[in-house]
Amino acid sequence: MPRRGIGLAGEGQGGMGGGFGKLGRIGGLRGPSLPLAIDFGVGSLKVLQVAPGDPLELVAAAQLDTPDELVVDAGGRLRYQMDALPKLVRAGGFKAQRAVCSIPAGQMFCKHLQIQTAEGVSTTTLAAASVAGQIGCDPGALLCRAEEVEGAGSSGRVEVIAFATSREMVKRLMGAVKAARLDLVGIHSELHAMLRAVGHQTDQGRGETATLFLDLGTGSTKATIALGDRMLFARVIEVGSLHFDRAVASKLGCSRAEAFQRRLGAAGASGGAEAVATDVDVAEPTEILIDEVQMCLRYFRSLLPGVGVGKLVFLGGESHQRGLCAEVARAVRLPAQVADPMAVVKRRGKEPSTGVDFGAAQPGWAVPLGLCLSPTDL
Repeated sequence: MPRRGIGLAGEGQGGMGGGFGKLGRIGGLRGPSLPLAIDFGVGSLKVLQVAPGDPLELVAAAQLDTPDELVVDAGGRLRYQMDALPKLVRAGGFKAQRAVCSIPAGQMFCKHLQIQTAEGVSTTTLAAASVAGQIGCDPGALLCRAEEVEGAGSSGRVEVIAFATSREMVKRLMGAVKAARLDLVGIHSELHAMLRAVGHQTDQGRGETATLFLDLGTGSTKATIALGDRMLFARVIEVGSLHFDRAVASKLGCSRAEAFQRRLGAAGASGGAEAVATDVDVAEPTEILIDEVQMCLRYFRSLLPGVGVGKLVFLGGESHQRGLCAEVARAVRLPAQVADPMAVVKRRGKEPSTGVDFGAAQPGWAVPLGLCLSPTDL
C-alpha cells in the first residue's frame, strides 16, 4: 500500500471512526486507568503510560531508537519493533495491562474525497470503494473510515477525509501487542492521536480561526488543520528528517546517521538550520516541504473559505530544527510555535524513562500522549 496516511475504525465492513474495530465512536475513556500507548514511529518505538488526573501524571516511558540500517527499511523496521516490544514493556516499569497503538503513517492512506451520497449507503462504504479503486485492491482487504468535513461539499456531494489501512496490518499490530502480554483496546491513526494531545491547547471555542499543526517526523510530515480538536483537513506529506539527512549525506559523502549528527550539531550551535546551509545545500527538501504546506492551505481555504487559519504549531522530532520551522512559518505567513506536548504531564523525577529525557522539550511525543487519551472501544 502506498506511503500515505490513514486512520481507521470499524463501522461494519470497511468502517472506522478514530481507530479500528469499533473505534468509530469517540467516547469516554473506560476503565480505572488510562491505557498504555505504543507508537510505531519511523525514528523510534515509543511506549508511554500516564495516570489520569488534572494534571496528568507520568507513570513510565520508554523509547527505542531505530537502527540506522532499518530507518529506510519499512518492513524490517516494523519487524524489529514488534520483536523488541515485549522486552521494552517488561523492562520499562509499566503498570498497565490495557494498551492502544498507532498505525504507522507509512501503512495508512489519507486523502480528501468528494463523495456522491446514495440513499441507504453510508459514506464510509462509498469512501472505502473509492479508496480501493485508487490503490487497486479488494475493498474487503481494507479497514476504512470516512470523516465528514462539516460545512464543505455541495449538490449532493459531501467532503470527507478518508483514512484506510489493510486488515493484515491490523492483525500484525494486534499480534505484536498480544505478544507483549497486553490487551489491545484501541488502534488509532497518528493524525488523530496527535490532535487529541494538543488540539485542546489551541481551542478557541466555536470561533472560526483554525490552527495548522505540522508534525515533522523522520519519514514524513503530518499536516492537520483543526478548530480545537475538530479535524477539518488532514494530509501526510512525504518529506521528513530522512530527506534532509539524505541531502546532507549526498553532499558530504557520509552516512545518513553522520548527516543527522552533522545537522543536529549545526542546529545546536546556531539555533537553526541556517548553519547547515553554510555547509551543505538543503534548499530542495525545504522548498518541497514549503510547497506542499502551501498547497494544503490553498486547498483548505477553497474548501472552507469562511474559516481562517490563524496559527501554526510545530510538533515532531524535526521541529528541533528551529531554522527550518522559522523558514516554513515565514513562507506561509503565520505566527508559529513549537509545542512540547509532555509539558502538561506532571513528573516527580523518579519515574522510569528509558531512552528519553523529559527534562528537555520533547515535541516528538504528541502521538504517544494522544494515544493515552484516545477511545478504548476496540
